[in-house]
Amino acid sequence: MVIIRCFLLILPFLYMGIIWLQSSHFNPESVFALSSLLDVNVILLLGILFELAHFFEFGLLYLLLIMSFLTFGKLNSTKEILAASLALAYGLIDEIHQMYVPFRSFSYFDLFKNCIGVWVVSYIVHRCYFIRKNSRSGAVLRKNHKTR
Repeated sequence: MVIIRCFLLILPFLYMGIIWLQSSHFNPESVFALSSLLDVNVILLLGILFELAHFFEFGLLYLLLIMSFLTFGKLNSTKEILAASLALAYGLIDEIHQMYVPFRSFSYFDLFKNCIGVWVVSYIVHRCYFIRKNSRSGAVLRKNHKTR
């Protein structure tokens, strides 16, 4: 049980490291090489999927932060707000970081997509944990908090 709690505490930081590494690398030469191998429609679809990734990327970060906070006890509005604030702050830090990465840039639209992803997942978590007492997801979340 202690190992699981330690893992849940560390997991958001590992995930933030993965986000940092992913956003630190972009090579337009690899995209150009790929464009000669794939159909234009496939490349367009991949571009759309990469844009949608922001929704999932920071929504998942919010969820991992919530899981980490649940190791300290029951979920409450303070923990929900703190998790959302941390996820959004990290999104801002990541965008600022991208200003210094060759071929990357700061994007307000990316920040907006991060916000939407965090908001959607926070809505789902709140609904499952507090409102729908019989939901499986809520039961899993409630089971993960530390009983006192």
